[in-house]
Amino acid sequence: MRWRILVLTLSVVVFAEMARADAHAPVTSTGGCLSADVGALRTDDSGAVLYRIVFLNHCEAPRNFFWCAEHPYAQLPATIACRAQGGLGADPRHAIRHRKEFQWHLPPGARIRFQDCPSQEAPTADFGCAPLATSATRR
Repeated sequence: MRWRILVLTLSVVVFAEMARADAHAPVTSTGGCLSADVGALRTDDSGAVLYRIVFLNHCEAPRNFFWCAEHPYAQLPATIACRAQGGLGADPRHAIRHRKEFQWHLPPGARIRFQDCPSQEAPTADFGCAPLATSATRR
């Protein structure tokens, strides 16, 4: 009898935690100037949530950034999915001066990761920054 009460209590706690996690997509950052606000707008018939992802630049200078989404169990759109190794792809990069907004349908509980770099640098696959490659070399 005690096991049933314990299992029931644990089940309620786990389901409550899952419901709270599904309310918004958690955000992680390794950069220094950007913050992201992620909010759920609505859920469609398939169960996917329409998320509004708003990035804000808190530094005075423009930044380059890349963002991606990850989920431990659900499939994500290939164009915004973080790579299996946990790194970022090279593109698409975005420039931000003040604010940039995106909207995507993602499975509940998706996590948003992003990296921001100074305007002279670009995000790298290991969530770092590297100098931008120049398109022409001067001689």
